[in-house]
Amino acid sequence: MVLALVVGTVRLAFTGTVRFATGAADVTSGAVAGADGLAAAATGSTTSTPAAASGPTGQVHGAVLVVEGFGSTCCHSADALRAAEPNLLVRQFSYLGLDAAGQPIPYDLAGNLSIQVLGDRMATQVEKLSRQVGKPVDVVAESEGTLGLYAMLARHPHVPVRSVVLLSPIVEPGQLGPADAQAGTVPGAALTTLNNLVGGMSPYGRSGAQALIESVSQVGASYFAQVSRDRGIPWLAVVPLADAVTLPACPWPRNMTFVAAFHGGLLGDRTVLRVVEAFLASSVVSSEDLDKMAGGSQRDLRGAAHLIAAAAAAWRMPDLRPACPPPS
Repeated sequence: MVLALVVGTVRLAFTGTVRFATGAADVTSGAVAGADGLAAAATGSTTSTPAAASGPTGQVHGAVLVVEGFGSTCCHSADALRAAEPNLLVRQFSYLGLDAAGQPIPYDLAGNLSIQVLGDRMATQVEKLSRQVGKPVDVVAESEGTLGLYAMLARHPHVPVRSVVLLSPIVEPGQLGPADAQAGTVPGAALTTLNNLVGGMSPYGRSGAQALIESVSQVGASYFAQVSRDRGIPWLAVVPLADAVTLPACPWPRNMTFVAAFHGGLLGDRTVLRVVEAFLASSVVSSEDLDKMAGGSQRDLRGAAHLIAAAAAAWRMPDLRPACPPPS
């Protein structure tokens, strides 16, 4: 029964029958009937791209690029942040790139791209926004979007980025253990089987996210390590407690915060949105705001995350590197 429920929900989510809204309210799900973006694409119509918003004086003081994750749609996921920040030019990143007018190209589902291509397209759109406002750009990236962010910063070190917000970040992607170094081992076969299973339920077919998975395996770890060494850009990471199973059991920086949630969909949570707004305004967030976002004590959530990470470490592939980096 559990397997049938999971398979059915994944299928409905992929096809758009169940939508996870990303408005100013909390994340909700509901059934929708009739034609949606997929039908619009089939008939040749396009989704309108929201115009940039500015304040009452018409002054735009900066720009924000919002990068959604795998399976997202474009280009209304940034509407809530756009409404909350009238003096910022807020745009959603398009996985398809920009059109001739420099606007993000709408799409129905974020597809199967390598992180190299993802990083290059992100750099192009950041530079376009930066030229429009004459200032560096803030980037708010979620889930797969954080992989593209790592690739962008590694491949384009001089891209004009002012600060970054990581929502449901994928930490230490592309980790390889001793068995992964050999072809045909169980970990690789299991990952391929899982990809084929989920891909078969999705519009992407059995290939699923093969290009994304392969690129992360090849360069994900090196991009993440390269970006982690550069601490010149202010950043904030909001990590769902469920994602603690993927974290190293190490001391974490203070700007890595936790929220009682599952992976993804944080941009649609109004309390998380308020924390993002506060960070964009001053590059710092108060402890009170973090506790409100978490729905409890941030200290307690951090303690729970450490316990989960430590327990999950026993189930991972052995790591040939030091478990934790030396303190800087």
